[in-house]
Amino acid sequence: MNEGSSVLAVVDAMDGVPVVWWVDLGPRIAGISRLCGAWVVDGAERAETLQALTATRVTLSTVGGEQALREHERATERVLDLEATVTSVVAVRNELQTAYEEAATSKKNLTPPRWPTLPEPLDIEAAEATAGDPRTARVLGIARWLNDLCLAWDAVEDERLKRSYMRPLGGPAERALPAVIRDAQPGVAA
Repeated sequence: MNEGSSVLAVVDAMDGVPVVWWVDLGPRIAGISRLCGAWVVDGAERAETLQALTATRVTLSTVGGEQALREHERATERVLDLEATVTSVVAVRNELQTAYEEAATSKKNLTPPRWPTLPEPLDIEAAEATAGDPRTARVLGIARWLNDLCLAWDAVEDERLKRSYMRPLGGPAERALPAVIRDAQPGVAA
């Protein structure tokens, strides 16, 4: 997510009402939640509010969210490829594991990395979490899953940064989740 903000807009709609939850996919900031904003867009100015919440943002939309964006003529240019993002996290973890295995051939007392368990694959249409407003249950479920993926990524980065021989594989600072962003197809809202 190197173009613009690292905040993703998760878009859903329940009973025709758009719901947006922001999730920060950037490098972790101590003490700051990745779940950084939630809106049930049921006011008179839905189109304008939906535009303000999604403009310039990468989006991840349910079928209902895509429909709401189309109904309010709010096209998105970039979308998160969830499956490819998880694949990217796994590829980085595997590259780091290979670096450990290569280093361990010459240094016998290296402590092996403790890789985190990644969250189970997500079906965004079936995601759900208990929420105060039932209209936000699915979008909150998606946002929490993304938060769990980011926490797993943070743990991968912790393991990388603890090991001097791994630091060249990504630099000396924590990196953002290796999100895979795709251009939205012409004529498709999200």
